[in-house]
Amino acid sequence: MVVRISSGATPSGAVKYNEEKVGRGEAERLAVRNFRGVEVPVEQLDFPTIATKLEERASLNERIKKPTFHASLSLAQGEKPTPEELTAIADQYMEGMGYGRQPYAIYQHFDTDHTHIHIVSIRVDEKARKIPDNYERERSNKLRQGIEKEFDLQPAEKAKLKQERTQLTPVEYGKGNLKQDISDVVTGILRDFKFSSFNQYNQLLGLYNVKATEVPQEGKKPGLIYNAVDRNLNAVGATFRASQLPYQPTMEAVNRRISSGKKIKGDKVSDVHRKATLELGQSKGWDDFQQRLSRQGIEVIPHRGKDGNLFGISFVDVRSRAIYTGSELGKTFTAGSLKATLGDTYTPPSQRIVPEPKEAKTQKSDEESPLNVKQQLVKPQPQQSETQLPMQNLDLVRQLLYALDGPSDGQEEEHELAKMLKRARKPFR
Repeated sequence: MVVRISSGATPSGAVKYNEEKVGRGEAERLAVRNFRGVEVPVEQLDFPTIATKLEERASLNERIKKPTFHASLSLAQGEKPTPEELTAIADQYMEGMGYGRQPYAIYQHFDTDHTHIHIVSIRVDEKARKIPDNYERERSNKLRQGIEKEFDLQPAEKAKLKQERTQLTPVEYGKGNLKQDISDVVTGILRDFKFSSFNQYNQLLGLYNVKATEVPQEGKKPGLIYNAVDRNLNAVGATFRASQLPYQPTMEAVNRRISSGKKIKGDKVSDVHRKATLELGQSKGWDDFQQRLSRQGIEVIPHRGKDGNLFGISFVDVRSRAIYTGSELGKTFTAGSLKATLGDTYTPPSQRIVPEPKEAKTQKSDEESPLNVKQQLVKPQPQQSETQLPMQNLDLVRQLLYALDGPSDGQEEEHELAKMLKRARKPFR
């Protein structure tokens, strides 16, 4: 079982996140505890009732800036406790964490292939005191181990569970829940990719039609807003502050990810450079070069101006889920150098080799290229207009989606991400 804890400024935000899933049939409200004065059966409760009760408790001590306690408990794939057992697990966990007498709501989610529950509570007790959170994660880990034994659940270390994930798909303005769709993309990029600059972060977001923008704040550090964008990178629809999104992907969180990305990428750049150098030496032009790299699990993201001229280039290592600028790989791989070697006029690949994700999961050897599985040649999409964002290529998106389903380079990277996310997610499921 994997447990994740997060804090938030307003309990209603965490409640809304869970209640919206209930409304869409993606979750069930299992129980509420210690909602004194509320006599309605759990299935008849609603968002205002639950949120108001928690907000009232939070208002007892306004000095606590992040009074929301939001925990997710994820079981190994194949484990299917009954709702009653899940509720008992949640109750035992909350009691052990010191929240047994606090008001809290328990939800079971059905939007992933493994059983998981969310618990939303408040860090302010009935006497306006803060529930102690010292060594919270250490205490949670010890408690988790006891619950695993008592309920015969697979230990987290053995299950090697990863964070719940929603498959990344490009945001389409006018379809679906814009706020949730943007949040899913932002969370996925922060969680699954390594980047070493804010510009690279935006390049990855751009693949999924999302853009992050720094905004000045008087007397404070710059804030961050997110928008969906059209093919010309024009913002469409509502603008969302980082603090408005379910997991609060603030500039602080992004900077932590940048710092973490620099460290991880630094250990792997030599391997990417070696592969790119080998393929470049045998390439006969832009088309050949990109197809050769694609077979090695490296995808090219060109950066072109409105006139179509190439002014920059990035490389995505699909296996390690890391993005590199040409200069990070070496002077040979800058846009100027590649134009001198491959031709002044950049052309996208005439075809891209995209693996079949389900087949890819049978892959066993870490030495195998991520593309040494069942493959299919994808013909090019209709030619993009000069004003269209060059990196928005559905085939490349499919390739990166495969990266999320495929094997990672090891637990070391997951540990590095977990360290960052446990501080950055506000809240994270």
